[in-house]
Amino acid sequence: MVTLLAACKQTTSENGSFTGTNTNAIIEFEENSFDFGSMTEGDKVSHAFKFKNVGTDPLEVLSVNVSCGCTVASKPLGAVGVGQTDEIVINFNSASKVGMNKKSVGVFSNALNSNETLTFTAMVEAQKGAETDLK
Repeated sequence: MVTLLAACKQTTSENGSFTGTNTNAIIEFEENSFDFGSMTEGDKVSHAFKFKNVGTDPLEVLSVNVSCGCTVASKPLGAVGVGQTDEIVINFNSASKVGMNKKSVGVFSNALNSNETLTFTAMVEAQKGAETDLK
């Protein structure tokens, strides 16, 4: 009887940060940025960043990291098979965010391209009748 043991090797960059594993998963997003356009302060909006695993191994989205407390992002719970699609859904709450907003979401996975950044913009207008002068 022959027993084979295989391990997934973790790799690090020169500065010691984790860069992924030696899988052949590849995450390919339909788009890396999205513009919500104009909205009124207090509006809550969402967008799904769709992606496909174009590699030859299952893809696992390990974490999503948002740049602001006004943003929440969700990730797939399980592995995304070869050739399958899924999405990262982001939710933006524009309360107290008057003006131009540019936010980012970091996507970390076991793919060869293990660190991807998604961005979105939104122009938030003050609510009508809201006091804009400081007295």
